[in-house]
Amino acid sequence: VESLERDMEFFYGRNWKQVVKPSPETKAYVARIREVAENKPLMLIAHQYTRYLGDLFGGQMMSGMAVRSLGLQGQEGVSFYHFSDIPSVKDFIENWYGAVNQLPLTDNEKQEIVDEANLVFAHNIRILQELDSKSWGAYAAMLKLTYVGIAEKIWGRDS
Repeated sequence: VESLERDMEFFYGRNWKQVVKPSPETKAYVARIREVAENKPLMLIAHQYTRYLGDLFGGQMMSGMAVRSLGLQGQEGVSFYHFSDIPSVKDFIENWYGAVNQLPLTDNEKQEIVDEANLVFAHNIRILQELDSKSWGAYAAMLKLTYVGIAEKIWGRDS
């Protein structure tokens, strides 16, 4: 959270919490996370994968794109994509996959997690569209590759 707050302060100033308000789609996404956490916490695996591991996978690429396109210096504005608490991204991701693969999940639960991951991707795409980002199409493609990665890596299938 601290890194994201640093980025928000960099772009919007010290009073960013009073200036920046969540968009309708962001509110819908947060509501979905809360609903899943309360009613079906196992589905948080899909949210963790999509947001956290997706940012680990694609974070360096996204950070580099932002630095180049916005003319940023160092980690200013892209602190969110730097994970100083994780010495080895590769080891962290492999350990995470290993732990998930050890969960005693039924085939139905596995499919529910994949379906929830698709919903998470859809939320993220709608948020980017709402922001009118010109690069949302590239990000959507990256999200789709990440989705294929979860299904393949965890359950050995592509959907």
